[in-house]
Amino acid sequence: MELNPDDLQELGERVVAFITRYLQTLSEQTTLPEGLTPQKLHGMLDEALPRQPQGVDVALQDFMAKVAANSARVGHPRFMGWIRPSPLGAAIYAEALAATLNQSVAVWDGAPSATEVELRVIEWLKEMSGYAPQSGGLLTSGGSMANFICLLAARSAADPQAREQGLAGRPPFSLYLTEETHYCVLKAAEMMGIGRRYVRFVQVDGALRMDPSDLAKKVQADRRAGLQPLAVVATLGTVNSGACDDLLALGQVCREQSVWLHVDGAYGGLAAMLPGKRSLANGLAEADSLVFDPHKGLFMPFEAGCALVREPCHLYETFAVEADYLPNTEPCDQDGPFHFRDYGPQLSRSFRALKIYLALKVYGVDAITAEIARLYDLAAELGSRLQSTDDFELLAPVTLGIVAFRYRPAPPPGEPNPASWLNSLNSHIVAEVQRRGQVFVSGTRIRDGVALRASFVSFRTRLSDLDILMDEIRLVGSSLGRS
Repeated sequence: MELNPDDLQELGERVVAFITRYLQTLSEQTTLPEGLTPQKLHGMLDEALPRQPQGVDVALQDFMAKVAANSARVGHPRFMGWIRPSPLGAAIYAEALAATLNQSVAVWDGAPSATEVELRVIEWLKEMSGYAPQSGGLLTSGGSMANFICLLAARSAADPQAREQGLAGRPPFSLYLTEETHYCVLKAAEMMGIGRRYVRFVQVDGALRMDPSDLAKKVQADRRAGLQPLAVVATLGTVNSGACDDLLALGQVCREQSVWLHVDGAYGGLAAMLPGKRSLANGLAEADSLVFDPHKGLFMPFEAGCALVREPCHLYETFAVEADYLPNTEPCDQDGPFHFRDYGPQLSRSFRALKIYLALKVYGVDAITAEIARLYDLAAELGSRLQSTDDFELLAPVTLGIVAFRYRPAPPPGEPNPASWLNSLNSHIVAEVQRRGQVFVSGTRIRDGVALRASFVSFRTRLSDLDILMDEIRLVGSSLGRS
């Protein structure tokens, strides 16, 4: 099963050549390949199980023609649809190094250096986010799993017997979020056995932040009804608009009501490192748990999320299980070998920390955070330009690097429902702009209006791309509006 040394060397050189060429020409490509359909791709990849070797040439040719050529160009300067940053070159190669070592970071004995690298990266992420120094956690696939882990820790803290006895016969837990909270929290509620019936949607203010007074009322009402308030899910950088909840005010409510405060900072978790954004993270250090995604905030390739809990013992109490065939952890032992398997749901865990570790050493944190600040400035500039026009409308404040807006020309004469017409127009703009491939924006809803959404997450994005973005939307919107 070993490739001979010459073939292995050639394969490596060809892969490196592809990566170099792809990254160097990314800005010259379209954001999506032209004429892409599910049917076309399905037919292209419909082939029999390869029982006989096809060789490196055929495999790489198929990769180039079928996979690479038909991928979304994440990292393109105008790929702004979702929070999918351009990965740093050093982090890309670090993934190959991690795959070479093939460490499953579950027990210390089976991955000693990988375990220690992840522990060090966790310390660095705590320092960068401004979170509690005594906290602990682990790297995850992303924010969805990290949020789930933290909320399970909250359940364990609220009811230590839940693992043994289940939830039957106990007062129902209730969970507090807003319409702006990431949908993965609803999934977490379902998987935890809470059920959507006991998820409470707290009102938001004009800046789309959770209303602390409405939160307090809902918590008190649930207690009077015999429910057990479990956790408040605040957001530091919502996916829709980048809005940041007031963590100080929400923290005060949580302390008064004895409720776990969880912060989903998957996108905005680095606010404390940016001079103009530090106040947004005020109160973060007092939260009971925090989620942060390096694959959103640090230009890492997928997957790289992080779950942090103020009192790490809650993670051990949530996930530790003894097994005769594996080394076991003493409860919250600070000096013995650290086994990540006892602090999260996974046994098989990839060496996610290596790309973060190497990239931070290659580029330096200051350079990376300066680039994030530059992208946030670009987002603010786009917001200012949109507000200065007659045919665009900004739908939410530009807090971080996400701009929610819409194209708003005058409706056709005699249009009976201008609001519905405007929503339909902007929905069609999203689809047509994506199809044309010059710019990639996504669509969402802000209150009752369809919004266009531009995320500034590529370090290749420049000021000139703002003109291209607005011109393309104007061109498409004008054509669709006439038709």
